[in-house]
Amino acid sequence: MKYPKRLKQGDRVGVVAPAGPVDPEILEKGLRTLKRMGFLPVVAKHVLARDRYLAGTDKQRTQDLNDLFADPEIKGIFCARGGYGGNRVLSGLDSSVIRRNPKVFVGSSDITLLLLFLVQECLLVVFHGPMVAGNFGCYPMPKSKRQFSEILLGKKAGKRLTAKGARVFNPGVAEGKMTGGCLTLLCRSLGTPWEVKTRNRILLIEDVNEPLYKIDGMLWHLKQAGKFKGIRGIVFGEMVNCQSSGKAGGSFKEILRDLFADSSFPILTNFPAGHGREMLTLPMGVGARLDTEAKSLEFENCGVL
Repeated sequence: MKYPKRLKQGDRVGVVAPAGPVDPEILEKGLRTLKRMGFLPVVAKHVLARDRYLAGTDKQRTQDLNDLFADPEIKGIFCARGGYGGNRVLSGLDSSVIRRNPKVFVGSSDITLLLLFLVQECLLVVFHGPMVAGNFGCYPMPKSKRQFSEILLGKKAGKRLTAKGARVFNPGVAEGKMTGGCLTLLCRSLGTPWEVKTRNRILLIEDVNEPLYKIDGMLWHLKQAGKFKGIRGIVFGEMVNCQSSGKAGGSFKEILRDLFADSSFPILTNFPAGHGREMLTLPMGVGARLDTEAKSLEFENCGVL
């Protein structure tokens, strides 16, 4: 794996929108947060462009990503928001430029496919974490902001994550490299060149605003695709607003009972690494230790040099 250099106070960081369109006012709030952290945000050329439900054309969004990776003055790249469209830029990314210029890259939600591409195709350690407009521009996130800054600056305090509100479904301790992201996008990766690799890994799964029957269907899709074979452990995010629809009833816990009745690997749920009001930053492609008793996820390093 190629590790990016740790960020420093005063570094220029690019802000890019690889997926959905960005609200200028919310973006501005997020940019102020980055400035308070000591970074100098540089907004990519087409961030505020719009093409239907996308932040500009595929060519524009792809160009912004390639330009930021190629620019030696840009030390990190932060996504503005998710939405939809990240999958449409992958074929146009210059993998050779990215490999030669490893940089801190942070995103989540629809950006999940881009994270998988960067980790598996470019062998780059990346970060599943808050986005400039989608998170920092919407919520106070005091714990998340502190840990975001700590881990990207290479401070050891940022690599041990604990969540008192997490719940234990299967107890145990597991070690493996971290992967995963938004459940919808993990399923969308199947059958593509950047299909999520889960063997010997700890898998993050989270989603938002999906009825339980769809969550059930997507998790069974992953299981039937063999993605829970050889896995070390699973960390579920808060699954925000993922509830039963109509009179069907049921619960998320019941879905897990059906799926993992014969599984012994540790499973922690309700971990603040998804679409909640707090969202911790996880280095993807880095070795991690999941301990359900401590309700903790500790990484072997911060993911930066």
